[in-house]
Amino acid sequence: MEGSVTLTQSLADFAEIDQYGRDLEAFRNLQIDADRFTAIRLQMGCYGQRQEGVNMLRLKLPGGRITPAQLRTIGDVLETHSQHETAHVTTRQDIQIHWVPVDGIIDLYERLLAVGITTRGACADSVRNVTACPYAGTAPDEPFDVAPYCLAIHDYFLFNPLNLTLPRKFKIAIEGCAHDCAQGPVNDIGLYAKVRDGARGFSLFAGGGLGAQPFLAKPIRDFIPAEDLLVWCEAIVRIQHRFGERKNRNKARMKYLVQKMGLEKFRAAIEAEVERVAAERGAELRSEVAEAVATHRVPPAVDARQPGGEALPDFAHWKRTNTRPQKQPGHRAAVVLLPLGDITSDQMRALARLARSYGNGTLRTTNDQNVVLPWIAEGALPAVHAALVAIDLANPDVSTINDVVSCPGMDYCSLAITRSMGMAERIRAHLLAHPDSRDGFAERLGPFAIKISGCPNSCGQHHVGDIGLTGHLAKTGDGGERPFYSILVGGGVGEGAGRIGKRLGRFAEEDASAVIAALARFYDRERRQGETFRAFVDRIGEKRLGAVAAEASAGA
Repeated sequence: MEGSVTLTQSLADFAEIDQYGRDLEAFRNLQIDADRFTAIRLQMGCYGQRQEGVNMLRLKLPGGRITPAQLRTIGDVLETHSQHETAHVTTRQDIQIHWVPVDGIIDLYERLLAVGITTRGACADSVRNVTACPYAGTAPDEPFDVAPYCLAIHDYFLFNPLNLTLPRKFKIAIEGCAHDCAQGPVNDIGLYAKVRDGARGFSLFAGGGLGAQPFLAKPIRDFIPAEDLLVWCEAIVRIQHRFGERKNRNKARMKYLVQKMGLEKFRAAIEAEVERVAAERGAELRSEVAEAVATHRVPPAVDARQPGGEALPDFAHWKRTNTRPQKQPGHRAAVVLLPLGDITSDQMRALARLARSYGNGTLRTTNDQNVVLPWIAEGALPAVHAALVAIDLANPDVSTINDVVSCPGMDYCSLAITRSMGMAERIRAHLLAHPDSRDGFAERLGPFAIKISGCPNSCGQHHVGDIGLTGHLAKTGDGGERPFYSILVGGGVGEGAGRIGKRLGRFAEEDASAVIAALARFYDRERRQGETFRAFVDRIGEKRLGAVAAEASAGA
């Protein structure tokens, strides 16, 4: 059995799948009403799409960690059971399979679970997928590998009695590197690895969340011992379970509980609950953490001396922008840019082969909707790049203006207002149309996060992008409605440094890409040496940026 799902959990999962099959049949026979069945299928990670008769299934990948066998199986079930050619990596390191008819769902669940992939709690009022740094275990600046702690949290809450009965969804992130890849500030619980006096631990934040009304997580403790990780997480989940809003779903996330109680009272409630949890189950929970750490194994990489082949013309650019150093000498992590997070069955199977042939048999999805191949020997990078070229996944410029993050939008989602996934190509077209932003512009500009949500729910995390867009409908002069984007600038994450972007204004959907391209060129012209876009926004101010945006919109 591969993956983090234990044998006991696997048997419980299979039992739930059997029950789900019976519930599905009962629903078809009108023995269960639609509302009740909706609650059941959401608990199993299944959403209805805006298209009639098909569904989206969300697969939980704690920390984005995935084996070649698992990725190959996802590709197989996508090919067998989906009416669409691509799956989608999400902003919580999940993978979503769309266009699945009801008849194929049970077989899909069973085949995924056979390789250790669960969908339990991927939707619904549950502890969602636990996100973690995709470079865990390899990041040069990490205090320690957070991967086993991520898996411990996932395993503990998967069948926890409080799970699936929370007032609203509950999100946990755990980070080890300085770049905050896991995005702690926008989670219900955010954890950052620390070492104090030689002992492992975490700083702890709580109460974050995006959606229509964004909140950043608040500091709870500057250090909790690593062995107490589950004690603190259990205590916070208990507080939300006990006191969270259950009548008004719009106010049911834990961020509103923090607001209602006030930070000091909320902290005091958590600390009192920690004492209770420690007294009731402290030894047991500490043992679970210790076991997760003791049994965690990093598979060995293949022989680093293997020949890498001839470098293709674009290799140097790709290596500069799409590979990251590891703390292990002689190895790098290769980041595969997935356009808008989409990946086909054949591409999944090819990446699985690459992980086995050139890496250490592991892959990680990222919150930026890409895939990381760790443990690639420096000498093998040309061969990996050539293989990616062959499957059309060798685009350079990861984490730049060419690497747009987007929710599925109106292509799939029943809540979406705009077709957010089409924005990336429109931005690129505007950049290429201008002589100042053609070849080499994205790399010259450097890290530049564009995040797009097709509605105010912020699945594309637009609040924390360098530039964020959220779709909505607005009245027009003739009394009709048309899609617009609100544009935010200067958002971001980071331990104690997260912030929500500042609103520049509202722009017609067809003008928004021209506005973004103009803002990017303005930043390129006017920034100071080493100045980030966030710092640039603070220095220049919204008024001047707004004038640039308005001029671009008028000329679009």
